[in-house]
Amino acid sequence: MMKARFNGSGGGPKPGEIRQVMQGDHDVRNSGGSYNLLPDYLRKLSEANPGTLADIKTEYKDNIGNMFKYMFLAMGASIMGFEYMRKVVVVDGTHLRGKYAGCLLTASAQDGNYQVFPLAIAIVDGENDNSWEWFFKKLQAFVPNTNNIVFVSDRYASIYYELAKVYPEAKHCGCILHLKRNIRTYYKDKNLGFLVAKAGRAYRLADFYKIFNEIKRVNVSCADYLIGIGFEHWVRSHFPGRRFNIMTSNVAESWNAVLREAREYPILALVEFIRAKLMSWFSARGSRISESLDKFTPKVMEILAVNFESSAGFEVKKIKHLEYEVRKKEGYSFHVDISKRFCSCFEFQLLEIPCQHAIAAAIVAKIKVDSLVAEEYTKNATVSAYVGSVAPVIDTDDIIELTGQFSELDMLPPSTRRPPGRPRKKRFLSRGEVRMKTPRRRTVCSRFKGCGHNCATCKTPIS
Repeated sequence: MMKARFNGSGGGPKPGEIRQVMQGDHDVRNSGGSYNLLPDYLRKLSEANPGTLADIKTEYKDNIGNMFKYMFLAMGASIMGFEYMRKVVVVDGTHLRGKYAGCLLTASAQDGNYQVFPLAIAIVDGENDNSWEWFFKKLQAFVPNTNNIVFVSDRYASIYYELAKVYPEAKHCGCILHLKRNIRTYYKDKNLGFLVAKAGRAYRLADFYKIFNEIKRVNVSCADYLIGIGFEHWVRSHFPGRRFNIMTSNVAESWNAVLREAREYPILALVEFIRAKLMSWFSARGSRISESLDKFTPKVMEILAVNFESSAGFEVKKIKHLEYEVRKKEGYSFHVDISKRFCSCFEFQLLEIPCQHAIAAAIVAKIKVDSLVAEEYTKNATVSAYVGSVAPVIDTDDIIELTGQFSELDMLPPSTRRPPGRPRKKRFLSRGEVRMKTPRRRTVCSRFKGCGHNCATCKTPIS
């Protein structure tokens, strides 16, 4: 691209000349200039997508100027779709790898098909108490502070402190996967992490205490550590809210994995990448679900099919109207109350999908199983969640370096910068996390299909 400009000149281009040519001919701007374009971009993005919430906070420093500190963005389509979600919000933070470092804070839900549904993002200069408090206050614009809202996160201290401050009415629980990794790090007993995860996922109190007693028998110190955390923060059977199937922060981790490469981009390119990804998801998922002939999402149909198959062989006895005793010939009895959507196994009411016992009782009572599934899992609710669209910024070439509605001064990059040296491509593993090895490719002989050699080194005699 640069060679033709300098043929016969006797010397190559200087770095400043390369920067000027790339910016003038190809609109490639440096990372610092991207911050000054951000306010006008967000203004035009909000105009193209009604209902979008966008805000920027700056910090003025003497002899320097107005510097970027925080940015918040929640697309109008995501805000509209949250009405049809189960009210469980997974929050997480991940580091940016660009020139000015910083952190990306995310809030995500899970749709009725168990897919990631991004709600909001924030780009901040660092992950700390102040940045999380600012993010949660902005999130309050459409995620209310009520007792039916549940937050799931890892055990990062700032998240705990600021959720208690900004969302005192909401419920908060920890990620069972992060707890399991901590257990593996602190305590080396075999199968202890497996037992902790199994105890956390138990539906019934009796099942939990049976497993917890096994943990106590293996390692008393680990049992005391878990008691100190508080059972309500990690055990499904003790949690006072409705967390459904969301026992980990994998929803946020999956969203972070999608943005892995984009986290190296300048801030404007990163935000545009997120907008484009949401645009494709809303378009593809909405049309795919609407074309389905089933009443519920594909994932829920799979769960119902498994429960239907497991419901065979149960003996169902009527207690009174819509109440039944369900049991196998040799096994425990379960009390099912169809009118209250209750089963003594607690899976029915915690997931709001009929368990095998509830299905067996519904068949005897001649009640449609479809009527026992929560509305959020239906095809209509999922289609409504994706009825919005994410539009691009119109006339992106005309974005000018104005602060628009966000500030009165030109905005400079944040004071934070990444350390010198080539940035890491592989992230640091979390405590207790194990990197999976890539399996080696098997060499197969194309002539005789033997393993461990190719046709050139094959020693099999040709008959």
